[in-house]
Amino acid sequence: MARAARISIFVFATISLAFAGQQSASVNEPQITANELVRLAVANELKAEPAHPHFMYRDVKRKDDGTIQTKQMIDTSQGIMLGRIIAINGKPLGPQQRAQEDARLQRLVDDPSQLTAKSKQQKEDDQRVRTMVGALPDAFIFEYSGTEQGKTGEIKVLKFRPNPNYNPPTRELQVYGGMDGTMKVAVPQNHIVLLEANLFRQVNFGWGILGHLNPGGQFIIEQSAITPEHWDLTHMKLNFTGKALFFKNINIQEDEWTTDYQEVPPLSVAEAVQKLKQVDSEIAANGLGRSSGAAER
Repeated sequence: MARAARISIFVFATISLAFAGQQSASVNEPQITANELVRLAVANELKAEPAHPHFMYRDVKRKDDGTIQTKQMIDTSQGIMLGRIIAINGKPLGPQQRAQEDARLQRLVDDPSQLTAKSKQQKEDDQRVRTMVGALPDAFIFEYSGTEQGKTGEIKVLKFRPNPNYNPPTRELQVYGGMDGTMKVAVPQNHIVLLEANLFRQVNFGWGILGHLNPGGQFIIEQSAITPEHWDLTHMKLNFTGKALFFKNINIQEDEWTTDYQEVPPLSVAEAVQKLKQVDSEIAANGLGRSSGAAER
């Protein structure tokens, strides 16, 4: 859950989590209800890891305008996630762009107020995600629909629809009232591996005054086991349109995935900035290597 800062605040206030395998037949009679399974999985996702590992990985995002941006991401011992743009449309940055990234990251090292602001923003984003994920067992009615075999073993396939008795306590949670879809849960690990939701009706915010999302929107979120003990968000696809404050069009068309996870020792922000600079220098000299193919996804 520590990667909330990778997604825009508006989108993050609308969604959260998951991953999958191959479909098969119906499920054996379960020992617990589908909603109880989701509640167990959500509690598992939200609990703190006893020994939080630190990773460096690559984040590739296809943005609204079709541009493909590649970032090198690294987790720091201070709980702050840092990212550095290393390529646009599969091509390493030029000297001027690299210098701008150097300066941007160095400001985090030199100016404690910027680092404090970044940490505050990431914590607020993470809390929004925790709120959205925590509401899932109450906001929807889940039903078993099948089983699959995934990379980690058995996966329970669940269908969900809005719970008519759910009263969303925040404006962000109102979006759940117009969504249905599919969730997949790995058992016995109790990790959510896929959340695919479709907006089947218009959802208004603030009685329509603050804006609305149009029917037909969709998000897909996948999660994978990076190590047997650590799962992380590895794919997210967003497709939403609507209006904000009557005049501003909302058009979110993004596809984002992560690759090339490497465990790293706990690093300070200054050490992480230097590590990102080192990686960027290698890419500038040698290209993106095997990860450049991610742009073809």
